[in-house]
Amino acid sequence: MFLLFLNVRNIESKFRIADHERVLSRALDAGARDDGFLRQRDQFYGVPKGRLKLRTINGVESELIAYDREDTPESRASDYGRYTTSDPTSLADVLDRALPRTDVVAKTRHLLILRNTRIHLDEVVGLGRFVELETVIGTQSEDDATREHDEVITTLGLGGAERIAVGYVDLRKEKGA
Repeated sequence: MFLLFLNVRNIESKFRIADHERVLSRALDAGARDDGFLRQRDQFYGVPKGRLKLRTINGVESELIAYDREDTPESRASDYGRYTTSDPTSLADVLDRALPRTDVVAKTRHLLILRNTRIHLDEVVGLGRFVELETVIGTQSEDDATREHDEVITTLGLGGAERIAVGYVDLRKEKGA
C-alpha cells in the first residue's frame, strides 16, 4: 500500500528528559491517549536541500520523510512530506542508487496523543531519553497550533527542561557516535 502526503506542517520542540514516567503521568492526567510503543530505525540520506530519512517502524511499516526546519531550541515550524510503503527494501534500493547513506538513528518511541499534539517519549540508542512534541497545524491556524503547543509544554512540566535545537542525527554527530 502506498500513500503520499504533501505540504504537511507542524510546530515541534525537543527536550532532554530522563524522567519519562513523570511526563507520561502528566500527559495521561491531561487526557492524552496512549498509542503504545514504536521501534523506529531512521536511515538518513545526503540531499542538497533539507533532510531525507527512510523510517522503518516495528520492522514492518516504512515511510520516506523529507523535511525542512530550523535548528533552534525554541518551538519551531517544520514542513514535511511523507510517503508510506509496504516495500521498504525496494525503496531503499532505489534511494541507494542515487544518494549516499549518511547515518542511522534507532529509537524506541512511546507515543501519546493530546488534542492535535503527538507526544513522543523517546529512548534513542547512544543518546539517552528525550521528549519530542509535534503539534499538527492541519485544520487549525498556525497561531492556534503554537498556543496549543505552548500549553502542552506547560501541562507536561517541560518549561525548565533543556531544549534541544537539532535532530537526533545531529546529536549523534556532535557526540561522535
